[in-house]
Amino acid sequence: MRFLAGDALEGRETGTRGYDIAAQYVEAQFRAIGLETSQQPIAFRVARLQEDASQYSVDGQPLVIRKDIIPRANFLQESSEVSAPVVFAGFGIVAPELKRDDYAGIDAKGKIVLLLSGAPPNFPTDPRAFYSSGRLKEKTAAAHGAVGILTLNTNTDEKRQPFEKRAQQTGIPPMLYLDGGRPGDAVEGIRVTALLSQTAAAKFLPNVPTVLADAENSVTHSAALPVTFSARTVSKFETANSENVIGVLRGSDAKLRDEYVVVTAHLDHLGNHPNPSGDPIYNGAEDNASGIACLIEIARGLANGPRPKRSVAFVALTGEEKGLQGSQYFAKHPPVKPIVADINMDMFLMLYPVADLIALGGEHTTIGDMATAAAKQHGFTMSPDPLAEEVRFIRSDQFSFVEAGIPAIHLKPGNKSTDPNIDGTAITREWLRKVYHSPADDMSQKLDFDSGARYAETNLDLVRTIANAPARPAWKKGDFFAPK
Repeated sequence: MRFLAGDALEGRETGTRGYDIAAQYVEAQFRAIGLETSQQPIAFRVARLQEDASQYSVDGQPLVIRKDIIPRANFLQESSEVSAPVVFAGFGIVAPELKRDDYAGIDAKGKIVLLLSGAPPNFPTDPRAFYSSGRLKEKTAAAHGAVGILTLNTNTDEKRQPFEKRAQQTGIPPMLYLDGGRPGDAVEGIRVTALLSQTAAAKFLPNVPTVLADAENSVTHSAALPVTFSARTVSKFETANSENVIGVLRGSDAKLRDEYVVVTAHLDHLGNHPNPSGDPIYNGAEDNASGIACLIEIARGLANGPRPKRSVAFVALTGEEKGLQGSQYFAKHPPVKPIVADINMDMFLMLYPVADLIALGGEHTTIGDMATAAAKQHGFTMSPDPLAEEVRFIRSDQFSFVEAGIPAIHLKPGNKSTDPNIDGTAITREWLRKVYHSPADDMSQKLDFDSGARYAETNLDLVRTIANAPARPAWKKGDFFAPK
């Protein structure tokens, strides 16, 4: 962790020298352990918003970038203009199985849709995570003929990551992987996407506080709005190159060694960018030097013990902070297959002596029971997700494997401490508010490495169990995420 989160690696942003050094370090570690190593190269399109040339307004009233609006660069056109009426479409969700259609009764064709972030709090946990996806909302809006999307943070999401914090990070450029020369995630037809401040949203919506309060109770009222939004988005395209780093431990069983258990952690973070704190380096100690450290030690533990029956591929992923880009590319173009399971590790918070774990995805497949048994062996109890509003299941790399139909799990720390005098909930929420995705996530933090070691050992036992099990992990019958 000290090497990966050191200033010399400059925050390990995808496509930078710092990331390349980190990738070489991980590959060298894998090679020293005795794994078969390789890299999966990925080309990315970088789209940088040209703020001086871009303009946004509502009914002719200018909106100030980073104060009123945080626009996203356009990945398909370097210059894009649109002026259109606005419709409010609630959360922007169409979920027939939950009897919700935020587009019912409105015509979005040729319009800009104003949406609330996230999903209704009364949705069950899994659908809430699934329908919170911004990528899904873009596809849904485009399917209804919309030409642009404006998003307003709900009160819940504003507390989690305030507009002002996001505004400070506008210098961090977005990237999308290129697949056949085209940005893989870009949605045709959507010509502008942006986040609005609450003050700016008041120019569109009457009584914003009431709308946001109602949304906390899952209530929205879609409607045409008597305003026109105009946008001129100028972007500059560049190409960046990065790579997933892979180390393979071949299985011992003649029949099962052609199947792969994949163990993942993302290697990238947010890079080196000026910000008001004065420290420009987003070191990413917890996020996710911690996960990569676990990845390396699990590989060492498996290689030094009896060889598992199935092969195990350890993958240090790029582009997670750009929207799960490296894992999406890996799942779409797997260098190893068939993949029977993914165990992902991302940001294990070692902020105090951790007493419990959360199994994100554990209820969907037979991996959940294996994880519970492994956790118990190392002194952890299992708890339900205390941060359901964070919709964490779709926000890390395991979700790319789930979308590909592969059983996956991500163990996170719960909010319980072995020290009864420690309020884990308060500490975790404070860390997420002040330290997460900031330069303060460095090695000067007080970290409980004993908890981190127990976490690595839990995942090691889980990987070993899956790799040696007679049958592959299976989806629970009728599960929401199971391949249909």
